[in-house]
Amino acid sequence: MKVTKSHKIKLNPTKSQVKYFVKASGTARFTYNWGIDTWGKMYKEGDKPSAITLNKHLNSIKRDEFPWMLEVTKTCPQYALWDLEDAFKRYFKGLKDDSIQKKRDAYVSKQKSKWLPINKDKLRDIGKPKFKKKGIKDSFVAVENSLSFKQKGNHLWIPRLGYVKCHEELRFEGKVNNVVVKRIADMWFAIVNVEMNIPDPIVNENQVTVGVDLGIKTLITLSDGKTFENPKALKKNLKCLKRLQRSLTRKQKGSNNKKKVQMRLARKHYKVSCIRSNALHQATAYIADHYDKIVIEDLNVSGMVKNHNLSQAISDVSFYELRRQLEYKAGWKGKEVIVADRFFPSSKTCSCCGGIKKELKLSDRTYKCEVCNLEIDRDLNATINLANYSPTSKSEGCKACGEPSSLPKVSRGSKKQELNSLITIKI
Repeated sequence: MKVTKSHKIKLNPTKSQVKYFVKASGTARFTYNWGIDTWGKMYKEGDKPSAITLNKHLNSIKRDEFPWMLEVTKTCPQYALWDLEDAFKRYFKGLKDDSIQKKRDAYVSKQKSKWLPINKDKLRDIGKPKFKKKGIKDSFVAVENSLSFKQKGNHLWIPRLGYVKCHEELRFEGKVNNVVVKRIADMWFAIVNVEMNIPDPIVNENQVTVGVDLGIKTLITLSDGKTFENPKALKKNLKCLKRLQRSLTRKQKGSNNKKKVQMRLARKHYKVSCIRSNALHQATAYIADHYDKIVIEDLNVSGMVKNHNLSQAISDVSFYELRRQLEYKAGWKGKEVIVADRFFPSSKTCSCCGGIKKELKLSDRTYKCEVCNLEIDRDLNATINLANYSPTSKSEGCKACGEPSSLPKVSRGSKKQELNSLITIKI
């Protein structure tokens, strides 16, 4: 089975190499902004702009108007225009399926609820590609295919620059599609996109089913009693982040001291994201390795974060990222992920007798059944109900309008007829 994996490797460049990275990122950013302006002009004149036409036009004028572009690799402006074309395709697709119109309606309703004026220019530009700013998400495509990819030990080849020292070697073996160099805080990373073949998944005869309950106090609770603790990365580093943010606002605009504090703050945010990502990868990898059928709940995260008392803690857990990792890792190993109906009362149902407790507060961490006198942990009770969940039966809940809820969504792993399909995953 063919899959595409991305390996992020931290770079250790010299000062001269950092200058090249900054120059290449600036070239990609300038080309993207130039493409937005030129795209609009061509569209007004009645032409059909595309990445190919923009690239031809840029090649014809860059030696005279932008000679500094020749100092970096040609992939910087090329792929910036391809990214711009993808952005416009998403914009036009959003106009057709009314997703952009919904965002505009949400902006209007929000402004009216706060008695604020509606900015017509901002309303019109919702969903359109925006101009990139200096120092924000700097990146560029350094290597475009496997022919120009070179690596000697822990050194990576960058065209027009030479070998750059890395903190580790490439762990994946396969065809290299491209290499993207990206800046996070004051650190530089190489994201190597590799297309590789993995063994076809083996389906076990005795399939083990597990229920997965997501929470805040405990990150994951499984139906067999195993738990994964929530690292609470943001909460543990919140005081330090607040202190750095206050220090940043006190510094003079444009000073070197402000840039230093800004980098310290960015590094702290990166550390928080690494702690959270590490916990999610360890938990999802364990579940995908040890269980064949995984039943998870369909949480309404957008509605949960509206509770201002819990919004920060819910966002710190990153429920969507956990589910995304679980689904693609299960697909690699031929496992099945079943998403229970959103209105399935997993927490209110007794795992012993099946009775439903209508009144169950969030503060009740122990489930006490009034019928069979069962006392069990609330999360463990929910996971047992999820493990016993049948995707063929309808949920006992109902929608807000009173109609019965739809059948549960099932996301299955790779099947035999799907083994030759290409799965693109970014990790």
